Parts: sequence; structure tokens; C-alpha cells
Amino acid sequence: MQEDKLRHLLGLHLHGRMSAAETEELHALLQDEGNEALFIALLTDMMNASAGGGEYDPERWEAVRQRILDADGGAPVVPMRRSWKKWAVAAVVTGLLAVAGWQYFGLQREKLPPAAVSMDGRYKNDVPPGGNHASLMLANGQVIVLDTAADGQLAQQGGTRISKTQSGEVAYEDEGSNKVFAWNTLTTPRGGQFRLTLPDGTAVWLNAASVLRFPTAFLDSERVVELTGEAYFEVARNASKPFVVKAAGGTDVKVTGTHFNVSAYEGEPSQTVTLLEGAVTVNRQQLGPGQQAVSQNGRIRISPADVEQAVAWKNGYFSFSDAGIKTVMKELERWYDVKVKYETDAADLRFGGGMQRSLPLTSVLKILERYQVKFKVEGRVITVIQ
Repeated sequence: MQEDKLRHLLGLHLHGRMSAAETEELHALLQDEGNEALFIALLTDMMNASAGGGEYDPERWEAVRQRILDADGGAPVVPMRRSWKKWAVAAVVTGLLAVAGWQYFGLQREKLPPAAVSMDGRYKNDVPPGGNHASLMLANGQVIVLDTAADGQLAQQGGTRISKTQSGEVAYEDEGSNKVFAWNTLTTPRGGQFRLTLPDGTAVWLNAASVLRFPTAFLDSERVVELTGEAYFEVARNASKPFVVKAAGGTDVKVTGTHFNVSAYEGEPSQTVTLLEGAVTVNRQQLGPGQQAVSQNGRIRISPADVEQAVAWKNGYFSFSDAGIKTVMKELERWYDVKVKYETDAADLRFGGGMQRSLPLTSVLKILERYQVKFKVEGRVITVIQ
């Protein structure tokens, strides 16, 4: 199986026991973007395994790191990430996709005494990462908390059955007898995300602090949904009935069947649409695969996109490319449901790279502190102090 092969080769690579043929085979697997999700899952498993077994040996991991550096012509272990292929091998060494510099594999999960975890008293507590949390409001005003709802049928809205699947997502099934137009609303809180299948088969991933309003059946000539926040869409193709996303900030995205990401949070200065497959129009301007449209003050700028970075949140990690500290902290605010305060001006700090969203908050902050910045954590308040 592909999973067994990749796991075996990653293990050999980590321990420096690869032949030339095995090295070539591993590189070929990592060049295949279709292996991205599998690679991240395997990396997470290896991190967890490393946390529970053996002692941390800096010399051993430095040797592994140096072998990767030598093989990569001396390039930084974690560069400003442009595609997953470029950081994949580096991530094997780091154990997570480090924002600042590089991190020894397993170091983040060392068993440290309480005094060490407290970071000289600055970290009063930790905050767990977000998860699958959302609520669904039906057309009659009833609210279903999806975190605790049992699997199976949740409700019946006209001719549409609403169910929670065993995988934890919500699915709408149009049974073909719909004659009533009704709207439902899916809301994710800060620290939440959720997946939804719309009545036409379109799959939607909703990021934290987002709201998606949609009909229980698409009866009009267009399939219209309304979005505030961020969502990734895999639209079911229907050439005779275009799919339209009306996003906050006046951004309209129109397609017939394609994969794209929309980021349109209230209060943000711009809205971004990133196209992975197919074709879309953004406020009547055409967008092709691998392009991004940024809408600000009614004007749209189209440019090449870092597609992997745009959908990193959906795939379980943060990704930054020359991002300012306020951009980074805004993402942490949404995912960890925290508030950020600033006691210092750190506007000149820039970050590139990524890390997994499954890490607890203090692990993320310790990585960021490899730059010239320090934090305090008290309850759900992060203070930037240096």
C-alpha cells in the first residue's frame, strides 16, 4: 500500500539508512501532491510515537538535519513555503512545520517539569487547539449543537433530510419533493471548524468564526449561498444551474463546478478567492486555476496564488509567507479562541513557514519565540511583551 511504503521510507530517511534508490523513490512520492494529506497524517503519527518512546538525543537529530541540508544544497530547512513539495522533507526532520527556524523532531513533546513548561512564569496555563464545533439553525429557528448531536437523522426540512454522518459532518439529502424555499445557517465559533454537504452534493469546509447561510433545496436558476468568514468549496457540477457564493464585503463568486477557497471575514480590509480547479468569476472577472483574486474597496487584483497556503487550514496546519505578526496572531485568535494584546511594537516581525493546527497554544508560541518576540499567557489572553 502507498501508506505503508511512505511510512517505511520516511522511517529510513529519519534514521539515515536510505539507499540511493530508496531516496529517489521517497522524493518521487513527495513530489506527488496527491500524497500531501497522507504525508501529514503519517508525520503526525510519527510525532506522537516519538513523544512516547526513547530519549531525546540532540546530536542524533542534528546529524539527520545536516544530511537533509547537504542533500538540499544548503537551503534553509524550513524556507518561506511556496509548495508542499519544498517543505515536505524538512518537515520530516522538524516534526512539525516550524514558523521560526527549525525544531528537533520530538522536542516539542519532551516530558518537561512544570517549571520548564511555565516559561519562567509567563505561561500560566495552556489552551487546547480548536476542533469540530458548530451549530446549525433550521428555518423554524431551532438550533442544533452539532458537537453533541448523535449520528443519524437530525431533522426533516420539507423534502430534505438532514443527517450527521459517522465521520462527524452534516449532510443534506434532497429527496426530490421540495417545493418550499427555506434557509438554514451553519455557524462555527472561534476554535471551531466543520464540514457540510449541501443538497446538490457540494462539499463545504467551514473555518473558525464563520457563518454559511444556504437553502435546504436549490429551486432557483442559481445555487446561491451566503458566507461570512472562510470556507473551501468543492462544487458539484451543474452547467445549467451556476453556484454562487455571496461573501462578506460584496464579493460574489460564480461557478458551475470547481474547487476554490473564499476568505471574507468581517472587519478585514480585503477578501480573497483562491482557485484550485476549474474556473470562476469574481465580481465578473475571470479567474483561472492557480490564481487568486483579492478584493479591496471595490477593486479586484488578480495574481498567481500560493494554493497550498490558501487551503492549509483545511488540511490541518497554519501556513504563512512573509506574514506580519498581527496576521499570525489573528489566526491564532480564531483557532484557539483567545484574545491578543500588545505591550510592544513588533510590527517589523515577519514569519514564513507553517505548523500543525493540532498543537496546543504554548507549543505554537514557543516556536514563535525563536524570533525576537516573547509572550505571556493568562487564561485566554495572549500578551505580546517583547
